[in-house]
Amino acid sequence: MTSVPDTTAPDCVFCGIVSGAVPARIVYSDDRTLAFLDIAPAAPGHTLVIPKGHVAQLLEATPEGAAAVIQAARNVARLLDAKLQPDGLTLFQAIKSAGWQDVPHLHVHVVPRWNGDDLVRPWTSELAEPHELDDVLAQLTI
Repeated sequence: MTSVPDTTAPDCVFCGIVSGAVPARIVYSDDRTLAFLDIAPAAPGHTLVIPKGHVAQLLEATPEGAAAVIQAARNVARLLDAKLQPDGLTLFQAIKSAGWQDVPHLHVHVVPRWNGDDLVRPWTSELAEPHELDDVLAQLTI
């Protein structure tokens, strides 16, 4: 069984990149995944890692397919760290539009970071009240 479906979506720009119909600057490829430079980078070297088969989002990926994407993201992170020597890296993956997913094809962002860059954390951290944590835990457990 393959880890990602051997399918494409006709209107998916990332499927077009996989097929070669849409140009991209490829930085990594293996039998199941592809990584290319983001055309609207948050920082120099911002790379997207995708499965070669069309999967709209992480929740639809098989466990093996998700693992292949994460392993490729790790390989890309190591490549960017070695070659660009950033001060750090940020990896993120968005699910659905409310989660900031812009392209409906599973992808992981690997973003090199430098001290003092313009990127900021999109939330502020505040300690939750214990009862708030207990309420969420009760919803998540059986």
